[in-house]
Amino acid sequence: MTLGPLPRMAPLEIGQLSIFSCLDSAGPTRKPEEMLRGLPDGREDPDWLAPYFSDDGRMVMAYQSFLLRLEERVILVDCAVGEDGTFPARPDWHRKKSNWLAHLGLAGVTPDEVDTVFLTHLHLDHTGWLTRWQDEAWIPTFPQARHLTTRVEHEFWLGRHEEFPYMGASIPDSVVPVDEAGLFDFVVPGDEIAPGLAVVDLAGHSPGMVGLEYREAGKLLAAFNADLMHHPLQMAYPEVTTLFCADPARAAATRQEKLADYAEAGAVMFCNHFPGDCAGRAERDGEGFRFVATR
Repeated sequence: MTLGPLPRMAPLEIGQLSIFSCLDSAGPTRKPEEMLRGLPDGREDPDWLAPYFSDDGRMVMAYQSFLLRLEERVILVDCAVGEDGTFPARPDWHRKKSNWLAHLGLAGVTPDEVDTVFLTHLHLDHTGWLTRWQDEAWIPTFPQARHLTTRVEHEFWLGRHEEFPYMGASIPDSVVPVDEAGLFDFVVPGDEIAPGLAVVDLAGHSPGMVGLEYREAGKLLAAFNADLMHHPLQMAYPEVTTLFCADPARAAATRQEKLADYAEAGAVMFCNHFPGDCAGRAERDGEGFRFVATR
């Protein structure tokens, strides 16, 4: 896992909402064909992908969380990869260290000050910092926070995680200790977890995946869209899915619907896996969309 200075999103304010990126790692990963499914034959990738999203044919991706301040609330959206985890299928993450907590500190927050952890879904790269290895045990990183996810997501991954080798030990190490501490609550689409900040259905990539949408005076201003896209190629080609999608057809339909909504509203999207300036808008570009960073 990459340590030291990394390209990261500058803090943003959108209406009453303040947003910080807490970055775990960023850099070139796989070639598109190794992860994405349904790429058009003979495609010509849009020139706006370079140099930030493509490096010598490999996708440049990030693994990060978003820290939100809204009135008196301190909300963490997802928990990235973590450190010291057991991920044999991902040697770049396996028992590695990270400076993610330092980024939390740069936002002026200690773990005890986080009042809500919102988990879009329970894949390993979104749950790692739920716990820390301390005194030979995994302990919750945010003991004062309520941890929110959907019941569908919780039941699916706690019951079936052993069927998916890529998940490593993420559920027993990162999720179960939080569950046993009684820190989980369940949400459904439409729930408002803070003023103007509502849960939205994004199921498809994972069975119970959700995101957040922020509105003021009824206007959609921002969206935290989890793995709606892993890479901007999925904006240029919204029909493209990943080898990790639970329901590829639903994932593609959800992506097309939400990108259209966000483009029409001019909402700022916060994309977990986009590196650097990961906050931006969707603009129509032929049959797909292009990503336009806010900075």
